[in-house]
Amino acid sequence: TIALTALAALLGAAHGHMIMNTPTPYNLRGTSKLLQVNPLGADFPFPCQGLFDTVSVTPITAGGSQLVNFTGGAQHGGGSCQFSLTYEFPPPTDKTKWKTIYTLIGGCPVSAQGNLPPASPDPEGRADSPHCGNDSGTECIRQFEIPIPKELPNGNATFAWTWFNKIGNREMYMNCAPVTISGGSGDQSFFDALPEMFVANVPGECTTGNGVLNIPNPGNYGRLLEQPTDGSNGNCAKAAGIPTFEGGSGSGSGSGSGSGSGSGSGSGSGASSAVAPSSTPVSPPTSAGGSAPTSLVVIPITTNAPSPTPTAGAGSGSGSGSGSGGSQPCSPNGALICFSPTTFGLCANGFAIPQPVAPGTTCNNGVIVRRSAKFV
Repeated sequence: TIALTALAALLGAAHGHMIMNTPTPYNLRGTSKLLQVNPLGADFPFPCQGLFDTVSVTPITAGGSQLVNFTGGAQHGGGSCQFSLTYEFPPPTDKTKWKTIYTLIGGCPVSAQGNLPPASPDPEGRADSPHCGNDSGTECIRQFEIPIPKELPNGNATFAWTWFNKIGNREMYMNCAPVTISGGSGDQSFFDALPEMFVANVPGECTTGNGVLNIPNPGNYGRLLEQPTDGSNGNCAKAAGIPTFEGGSGSGSGSGSGSGSGSGSGSGSGASSAVAPSSTPVSPPTSAGGSAPTSLVVIPITTNAPSPTPTAGAGSGSGSGSGSGGSQPCSPNGALICFSPTTFGLCANGFAIPQPVAPGTTCNNGVIVRRSAKFV
C-alpha cells in the first residue's frame, strides 16, 4: 500500500486518463460537448458522463465478439474493467438496469508499472500512449475482443466500459457506445439474470481500496489477468473469493510476434470479429480545455503489401491465432485499420499486417492524416 501510494503521487493529472475509442462512444467527435478522459463525478455524472449524442452506431452480432480499444495518456498501472449493456434510452441512472456481460480482473486497459510514455494525441487533442495491438502486451495499451453472448435480446442498446484504476485516486471511469444487436434471441430472461454493473467511487456509492480490484459478483464470463490486491474492496462488498470464469478468455487477439500463433485461450469461437473503424474522415472540433487540434489533411494510402495467409487458430478451447508475419484479425476486407497512431494496416482476407505510417502523419479512426502544426 505504501509503495502504491508513493507511486500515485508521481502520477500527474495533466496526462489525460483514458477513453474507450472502439466501439465508437457517444460524443467522441463532432459534437458540441466532447467525451472527456475524466473519471465520473459531479461534472461527469453516472452514467456515461451524461453524454448521449450519437456519432455512429456499431453493429454487434450475438454469439460473436466486439473489439474494444482505448486512447489515453494516464493509465494508472491498469486495473479492473467491466463491459455491460442496457437496452434503455437514455441510458438509466438506475445501476440495476445495467447488466455485465464480461469482467476483467487486473490488466485492463494496461499491465504496467504506472503511466506509459506519450504518443501522438487523437484528433480531438486527447493524450495517447503506445498500443500493444493485442490483449497480452505489457507497458502498452491493450485491446480486447469481448465475447457477446448468443442469448442476448436483439435491439438497440448501449455498450459500456467501466474501469477501476489500480494506482492513484479512487475513481470510476465510464464510457458508453450506441450499438445494435442482431442474431440473438427475443427472450429477455438471460439478460435479466446477468449481474448488475458494479458501481463505486461516485457520490452515494462505496469507495474501493488501492490495487487490483476484486470486483464483487463479476458474473460467469471474464478473465483473471492479474491477482487481486488484498483490501482492494475498501468499504465495498467483498468478493466471495478469486473468481473462476467460464470458458476463459474467448479472445482472439494474437501476440503479434510474427510466429503466426495467437495468444488467445479458453473456449473462444476460434475467430475474431473486430469491427473496423469508420473510413469517413471528419473535421475535428475544438477540444475542451483549450487543446485545439490544427487542420488535418487526409492522406490517400496505397500499398503493394501481399495479402497475409492466415494461420488457422486453435479449435475449441482456444482463441484464434493472429496469422502469419504478425498480422492481426480484422474486418471488413479493404478497410484501413489503425493499430495505433503510428501503425496501420489494410484488411485483406480477414487479416492486416501492422506497418508504420509515414513521418509527420498519424492514423486515427480509420484515416491517415498529416498535421500542419503541432498541438498546443
